[in-house]
Amino acid sequence: MFLELRKNQTKLEIQKGMQNFLKISLRIGILICLICMPFFTAADELPDFRRGKSKAKDNFKMGLKYFHRAQFGAAKENFIASLSVMEDFHLARKFLSDTYFLSGEWQESLNELEILDRSRKNPYWKNRIEVLRLLIAGEGKTHPLTFYNKILGDDYRGYRFENPTDALVDENGNLFILSFKTGNIVKFDTNGFPRGNFKGGFARSMKGPMFFTLFKNNLYVSDFTSDKIYVFNTKGYFKTRFGKKGTGKGEFIGPAGIAVSSREKIYIADSGNNRIQKYDLDGNFLQSFGTKGRGKLYSPAGITVSEDETIYVVDKGHRRIVNFDDEGNYIGELTHPDFIRPRSIKIYNNKLYITDEDAGLMIYDPQKVEWSHFPSYMDETGKYNTLLRPFSCAHDYTGAFYTIDNARHRVDIFTPRNTLGSNLNVFVEKVILNRFPDISLLVNVKDRLNKNLKGINRSAFRIIENENIYPLVGLADMKRFNDRISVAFVFENSPAIHNISEKIPGFMGHLFGSFTEKDRVEVIRAGNDSVRVYDFGYSVLDVYSKIRKSQAEKGFINLGKGIFEGISDLNDRLGPKALVVLVSGEKLDNSFKQYDIIRNIQYANAHSIPIIFLSLKGDGEMVSQYKDMAEKTDGLFIKVPGSQEEKNLYKFIKSKKDKRYIVSYRTKTASELGGKYMDIQVDVFHRRIIGKARTGYFVPEDN
Repeated sequence: MFLELRKNQTKLEIQKGMQNFLKISLRIGILICLICMPFFTAADELPDFRRGKSKAKDNFKMGLKYFHRAQFGAAKENFIASLSVMEDFHLARKFLSDTYFLSGEWQESLNELEILDRSRKNPYWKNRIEVLRLLIAGEGKTHPLTFYNKILGDDYRGYRFENPTDALVDENGNLFILSFKTGNIVKFDTNGFPRGNFKGGFARSMKGPMFFTLFKNNLYVSDFTSDKIYVFNTKGYFKTRFGKKGTGKGEFIGPAGIAVSSREKIYIADSGNNRIQKYDLDGNFLQSFGTKGRGKLYSPAGITVSEDETIYVVDKGHRRIVNFDDEGNYIGELTHPDFIRPRSIKIYNNKLYITDEDAGLMIYDPQKVEWSHFPSYMDETGKYNTLLRPFSCAHDYTGAFYTIDNARHRVDIFTPRNTLGSNLNVFVEKVILNRFPDISLLVNVKDRLNKNLKGINRSAFRIIENENIYPLVGLADMKRFNDRISVAFVFENSPAIHNISEKIPGFMGHLFGSFTEKDRVEVIRAGNDSVRVYDFGYSVLDVYSKIRKSQAEKGFINLGKGIFEGISDLNDRLGPKALVVLVSGEKLDNSFKQYDIIRNIQYANAHSIPIIFLSLKGDGEMVSQYKDMAEKTDGLFIKVPGSQEEKNLYKFIKSKKDKRYIVSYRTKTASELGGKYMDIQVDVFHRRIIGKARTGYFVPEDN
């Protein structure tokens, strides 16, 4: 009997060893793909310029210089001049397409790519053509979720978790998994590789954590077993803890759900005491509620807080969801006949995601007053599965969805189907050569929903310069620039705006009054022509003065040009940026004739610049156009004065983080090759998908 058991145990160990070997082999294979993959590595080189064609090279070289300075008008002229001399100059046409794209002329960009594709078949052109067609068609709808990957508790040695209870994703796409039995938090990056495993340290380790929440880069964890609340930062460093076992104020018996509101209040479901406790961020007790009346709770579990400060509590003992206001007053409740052991609740896109350990995952849409169940799904083996004992769920900024299966010790990951269907949208906006041979690239990485992908590690980038491969590159994000904002303020120089100029500080003061010394604003007067009356500066008094002293113009208002020039001034700035346009809302004839609405929308989207309209009128023909522009650029439309929405303008603009990457490497190209064109290919790997971009530069001749 003993020998038989030993034989079975040995067999299991061999099987598990083979599984681990296959996993390691897969990761090594991915790395080899990144480093050695031959797909489209042939360098683009300058053609052999025949007699009389050297002017094509001169124009191309000048165009590339303007392109990397974000002077797109001059770049376009030079690339077109180059092609007029030498029509089959593929590099000039490629950069002309890129210039059109960054100028907001997407159809023209597509036309140039299609010419290239007809004359020189190339996987890169195909990818760019597909991306542009989707963008022009307005493809941004999220497809249904499909199974993408899983993480098992034993997948990674040193990063084990058992009986996971909760998960969350930070703004950069890092996944955090909370484990009850192993008492730890495991951190994974956007590609699913482990980056951290923390418990709290010596003499302050978590015993049995149940739920956690993220607020301002801090993780607030309810430890069910030790009756304490732990606080870590997202790097895993222990910060503090509070609470103890008991029934009094600041005491817990089995703390479960935990949430932090935008008003910086912590709400904790004290399950054993059948109540909700409210604290400030320093752990000071404020109040408790849920102990009487219609809102009386029995064994509360999950908890979350909506944007309007409504508190949703899973009343596990009564099989319902109870709503309270931020002072603990009962508002209402939500029930479903399938509730058996409801455990957690999350909010995403205004829908409630409720996990029930027995009934599964249910989704409630308050607008449609509809319930739905999370369906069975086909896993990596091709078999259909259902969640065995779901404890919680999470979403990330890309729309990916994570389910926590407590009984199977696993996290299943689902993603919109169209994000897995083709390559990433990678684009190099600029090559920076001022420290040659150290080269920096400003790179934009987006998915097929046109969302910027964040949190990508440097190991996911590869540079190929001519035939030289640079698999290890330097990588920086825009974090150090995201503490300042840049605003281009365009105002309609009409009598209607001039008449309320004295009131402008009343509704613009909330924005400008929040400025720090790092923030900058420029002012553009849109009248018969577009005039920049104040360059990027900090003086709010000068801004108001320039607006008041402008003489109102009657007749034609070239608003389209004012918006276009505002975007042009912003597109080369780093950090959060926005275009704010003050309009009357009255009908303006031909105001978008020179620079039409579609081009301005595409121009703003090419540089991730939201357009915010402040309008004296709330409806009408022009207002409809303004609302459309705001919506399609991820901006805002606000009626002023009196709506009070403008109070949050600074916060809104600050939230528009610059999500580009600065990729750097030291070239092997000698400075003696001054004037030689060098082709660059950038490869990016994210969630099993490859994205590629092409750019290039001329070796500086003055080094």
